Amino acid sequence: MTVLATKTPATLFSEILSRVMDAGLLKKKPSFYIIRLIIFSVVASALWIAGGFVSILTNHHGSWILLGFLIAGLLGVLSAQFGFIAHEAAHRQIFRNNKANDWVGLVLANLFAGLSYGFWQRKHNRHHQKPNFIGEDPDIDIRVLSFTVESRNAKKGVERWLSDRQGYLFPLLLLFTGFDLLLDSFAGLGRKDRKIGIRFLEFGLMLVRQTVPYIAMALMFGWLWAMALWVFMMMMFGFFMGAAFAPNHKGMPLIEKGSKIDFFQRQVLTSRNIRGSWFTDNLMGGLNRQVEHHLFPSMARPHLAKAHQIVVEFCAERGVPLVEMNLISSYLVVMRYLNVVGLSKNSDPFVCPMVAQLRPVY
Repeated sequence: MTVLATKTPATLFSEILSRVMDAGLLKKKPSFYIIRLIIFSVVASALWIAGGFVSILTNHHGSWILLGFLIAGLLGVLSAQFGFIAHEAAHRQIFRNNKANDWVGLVLANLFAGLSYGFWQRKHNRHHQKPNFIGEDPDIDIRVLSFTVESRNAKKGVERWLSDRQGYLFPLLLLFTGFDLLLDSFAGLGRKDRKIGIRFLEFGLMLVRQTVPYIAMALMFGWLWAMALWVFMMMMFGFFMGAAFAPNHKGMPLIEKGSKIDFFQRQVLTSRNIRGSWFTDNLMGGLNRQVEHHLFPSMARPHLAKAHQIVVEFCAERGVPLVEMNLISSYLVVMRYLNVVGLSKNSDPFVCPMVAQLRPVY
């Protein structure tokens, strides 16, 4: 289903922006991020130390390798958490100083998450400018997933086979998100729109991030087990990154390239909020408040919950549908949507599985 151009007063966004500013929700809160970075760093260090003790006490005994996989999996989850904060630094959510945000984002993305900050920033900025715009949003132009029948039909070989079954395979494909981002990151370092010194720095930090854990695991568990542990760590990292981003736009209305739609509706109608608690907010790095994040991308994570209440009230007043559901329901919608595209025999699969979603949830 596609969203057609609509006419809405240009003051919609300025009105809600005024309400948010009056509530003081655009103020930065660096302490929130600093505390989290300290906690994550301490936990990561403790996991590496625990891995060393397990290795020494068991003398590489195979029966204890399950503990190694548990530690590697938790390290992958922590890498995703560092990645979420790097994402927030790219949006200038942490500090008022842009250079400070960029340096924090570069170090966290490249050294702690293992991805190119420059590649991510370029790609993600394009997504925010035109979310779910066909041919313009890079997040709906993915190798193994198709969001339109035309995209599916253009794929060949393994990619086409995966696209045809993408709804059923979606949870499995999330496990490989980290490898996909890693390949794109290295490829992105070849672009010449960033200083050569920065690109070398990014490459060096990424190289350290991807090789040092493997070497450490090899010393602890042997090189063969280390390879399996590194892959598992990457799979957990990719799964949690992909699982946090996937429910936010997938299965929401697509916008035809060249369509004109005002900023407020563009962000609200193409985004899906995930209901949750403190646990969901932290597990998804605040991305469950996707509508608010898209309307106010520089807003610090601690303010998103309060902004949500303002947005819900505003949408109710203006009659703009806002979609919100629980996490499991969102995944089911995404998988159903992907199957509609993958299994469709028609040129237009959007015979409104999305209309039922576009209902007010005030």
